[in-house]
Amino acid sequence: MRRAGAGLIAIAAAVGLAISVYNYLMPVSLLEPDSSVTGTAGALLVVASSAIILVAALVLAAGSGGRALRAFLVAGCLVGVLGTGFAAYLLDTLPLLIAMAVCLIGWLAMFAMRRNPYSV
Repeated sequence: MRRAGAGLIAIAAAVGLAISVYNYLMPVSLLEPDSSVTGTAGALLVVASSAIILVAALVLAAGSGGRALRAFLVAGCLVGVLGTGFAAYLLDTLPLLIAMAVCLIGWLAMFAMRRNPYSV
């Protein structure tokens, strides 16, 4: 279940990365009216944090690294998802906020208990 949760984080982080890149480079009046997010440092920071979450989730999904690295990446993913979600809220970007909510669900899925097939 750990790899499935990390895979869900990776997929949602990739979607979040695409959304945040679009928000940073969004042409004026293409799909939305003037945005105050386009070209700002805050939007660029969200692009970087989404990319970092994606890389961390891919490392977790691959199952590589030692126990300390995995613990660091799991904790880092939680901090990154919460921070990026808060930034998405402040930047009024609902699709990115939804993507970070899916990342949080994936993070929680990494800790889902496995049922022991030999228990009664």
